[in-house]
Amino acid sequence: MKQVIDTIELLSSAHITGEDVAQYLRAAGHCEVEVTHLERDGAATDFLSIIIPGLDDAAPQLGIVGRLGGIGARPAVTGLVSDSDGAVVAIATALKLMAMARQGDVLPGTVRIRTHICPRAGTRPHHPVPMMKSPFPMREMMSHEVDPRMDAILSVDTTRGNRLVNQRGVAITPVAKQGYLLRIPETMLDVLGWVSGQLPLTLPLTTQDITPYENGLWHVNSLMQPAIVTDAPVVGVALTAQTAVPGCATGVTNAVDADVAMRFCIEIAKLFGQGAMTFFDAAEWNALQSRYGSMARLQTTGDEPGGAQ
Repeated sequence: MKQVIDTIELLSSAHITGEDVAQYLRAAGHCEVEVTHLERDGAATDFLSIIIPGLDDAAPQLGIVGRLGGIGARPAVTGLVSDSDGAVVAIATALKLMAMARQGDVLPGTVRIRTHICPRAGTRPHHPVPMMKSPFPMREMMSHEVDPRMDAILSVDTTRGNRLVNQRGVAITPVAKQGYLLRIPETMLDVLGWVSGQLPLTLPLTTQDITPYENGLWHVNSLMQPAIVTDAPVVGVALTAQTAVPGCATGVTNAVDADVAMRFCIEIAKLFGQGAMTFFDAAEWNALQSRYGSMARLQTTGDEPGGAQ
């Protein structure tokens, strides 16, 4: 909880930059942090790449993507917006992993964390409530947010702007892999129940939720967009609410829910790095491939009018 609260305070500044966050992380412990500033046509953001080294270079490496449009929508609204949760959880996770390492608990596998810092993002219409607008096209965002060395990915995002999960807390999605939706691992359901102290919540997905944003179809949000640029399995970690909350609403950030999401990510990182769990069953995956073939076309925009792909 300390790391979550510190992160919320850090990101609440109207003047925060990616380099400010990077300096804060470097001062907190052993990590590798890179900042990539991208600015074009009046939009700008700072991408953060954070690497927390593990004990074994050969161990599976978990990726944690803090997914969001922006942490703020200034000058339209004042303060930290609901959409900031992805960045809050990702950065707090890095801080907690470093605190653990200082106290002698280094994880077996390296953890790779990606997010971006954009305090002045726009908003866009969306039913049932408006959402934050990504500063750049989604596939370009993903080129910075997904590291090809991530063997599996937890994508964390505010997911309050819907009526699919009418309960406050943290929900997880089915596994998305190369256009397929696969079953949620039982171990993940166990872990979510343990860290939340409640029955595990799950977020239903449709096929179009795992397709690229640029196809123009309706998506629940950008939670599953990392799945369009990687062959690695992706699970969404959604922070939810009982009511539909706009992504651009302020005063919404809940430290308790962010703490649950952070602890879930850390527990999965422990198990995945030590080889105690996988995101999918290899035999079932091979059976799906042999029976039904590749679904990787769903990672593209598909056939455009005139036959373009």
